[in-house]
Amino acid sequence: MRLALFLFLLILFCPPIFGQEPGGIKPGADTAAINRLFHRATKLPDPDSEIILFNEVLKLSIAANYADGAFNAIMTTGIKYHEKGNIAQSRKYYLEALPWARKTTRIIDAVAWCYNNIGSSYSDEGDYTKASEYYYIALQELKKIENIPTTTAANNYMAIGGIKTLLNQPDTALAYYNKAEDVARKGKFYFQLAQALGCKGDYYAKINKPDSAQKFFNEIADIGKLTGKIDLQALANAQLGGLFVQQKQYKKAVSYLKTAISLATGRYNYLVINSDYDLGDALYHLGKYKEAATLIEHVLNELKAQNNKNGYIDCYAKLADIYGASGQYKKALECKDSVIVYKDELTGTEKAKALKQMEIKYKTAEKDKEIAQNQLLIAQQKNKIASKNTWIAGIAGGICLLFIISISLYSRARHKQWLQAEQIKTLEHENTISILKGVVQGEENERSRLARELHDGIGGMLSAAMMRLMAVRHQDEGVTAIPAYNEALGLLGEMGDEIRKTAHNLMPEVLLKQALPEAVRAYCNSLQEGSPLQIDFQSYGSFEAIPEDFKLNVYRIIQELLKNITQHAQATTAFVQLMMHENTLTITVEDNGVGFDTGATKEGLGLRNLQTRVSSLDGHCTIESETGRGTSVYIEVPINP
Repeated sequence: MRLALFLFLLILFCPPIFGQEPGGIKPGADTAAINRLFHRATKLPDPDSEIILFNEVLKLSIAANYADGAFNAIMTTGIKYHEKGNIAQSRKYYLEALPWARKTTRIIDAVAWCYNNIGSSYSDEGDYTKASEYYYIALQELKKIENIPTTTAANNYMAIGGIKTLLNQPDTALAYYNKAEDVARKGKFYFQLAQALGCKGDYYAKINKPDSAQKFFNEIADIGKLTGKIDLQALANAQLGGLFVQQKQYKKAVSYLKTAISLATGRYNYLVINSDYDLGDALYHLGKYKEAATLIEHVLNELKAQNNKNGYIDCYAKLADIYGASGQYKKALECKDSVIVYKDELTGTEKAKALKQMEIKYKTAEKDKEIAQNQLLIAQQKNKIASKNTWIAGIAGGICLLFIISISLYSRARHKQWLQAEQIKTLEHENTISILKGVVQGEENERSRLARELHDGIGGMLSAAMMRLMAVRHQDEGVTAIPAYNEALGLLGEMGDEIRKTAHNLMPEVLLKQALPEAVRAYCNSLQEGSPLQIDFQSYGSFEAIPEDFKLNVYRIIQELLKNITQHAQATTAFVQLMMHENTLTITVEDNGVGFDTGATKEGLGLRNLQTRVSSLDGHCTIESETGRGTSVYIEVPINP
């Protein structure tokens, strides 16, 4: 099941940090003994036995006021319930672990770990909006220690990448998987590295690059052998089996999948479920419909027992194929109806919009945090000044009333000067914006003039030249047999088309006839014609309050960004989004091109034009790019109707 059914269970794993020696423990024993008991629990053969011993660790840790012990016992218990498929119970333990996470002394990412796992529990239930909320909270916590690689950071990047994959944004997902791989390699986190490689392998399998996918899956197998981890070996066999199913090598797939099931049975239920599905798919293509149906029905029942909605769509779709092939048409139709219902529930447009708004809230929260820090510094400075003024006033009051009056007058004069300085700054800012608006308006006036010159002047002359050439043909029919005559006529026609296109780009009439989103969509569609670049355009909100001159500036900004992509990025896909939220317009443009080093690249004419237009709208522009990883531009401008 190539929807990465097991992804959100895998990302829960973080290695325990306790001591290495096994042994018993008595009430009131020291923390080293608690650590040994925890380590002993992790070596037990089944999750139920582990949970019983983790509860004993929790009681002793609370009695000893040992925060690290209590946190690890609660957190690991939640993970075991998650592995058993009891999602609601696991989330209860993750929430209970939060207060202890804030008290830990040795686990620097404990709080982020809690939030990440809470998000995973919601994701397994199909609530991607709630899951994303917790993933972004975890990301904020991780920013406090962003220079230190942690397993939670790698898990969090993969979790967000998984959400992007489910919402059909594979290139964005790949960027997050690359970040997860970087963190895992820096920290030598083999389990997380294997996960990231598996996610990347799935990506390349989906875009039909099986050799690249197989390379990543084989590397997982090598890591499993190097570390002696059975779960990674099972994971590698499961993913290779799934890849061979996709490549229609069904007999080869059956061998790998049976190996994965043998390694994972009784220990890694999520891998068993995933491998059972792919095995059922392979058996279906081999004509063994009854065995295939039994396996897929078993997987579906397991997912329902766990309330894990991620795999419902795949299971019902596969059962519809199996029932149809075996002549059970009524069952096949019922399964297809279920596919429609769950697909709408899990990946609907409104849910995608809600997740995008969640990203905006995250970015806004980052800005609010920065503003709050600046306000705190200002408040501290004001407190220092106020304290100093009070001290001076007290001394002055002891000397004479006249000195107090002088200080008061002086303070008023200083305050007046400060107000005047602020007014001057405000006027200078407004004047700068007015100048920039004038520059931009001057450019647009010149564009309009050039458009009229091209269309009415040169365009008219070309039309006259074509008419004269056509008149020659009426006077002498034999001229049509001359190749040079026909080539000249065709060349004039092409020149006329190019002049009309240039005039249209200089002064787009579509803005006068359509709303801003429709005009941008039409421009994106025109760029895709005859080009390998695929552009995904989205718009949210009402754009009726945007003034006409403002619309033209926004249109030019998007033109400039897309022109840079087509000329320099070597991209195959681009994403353009317009969003109106209250009185703020946000513009997002991303591509999967070659990218560039923002620190080393000098500002070219295109970037200067972009910054000028954004500044003329009193907006802010953020450009994020890295060589080989694409480019992302985020612009935010206020709207004053």
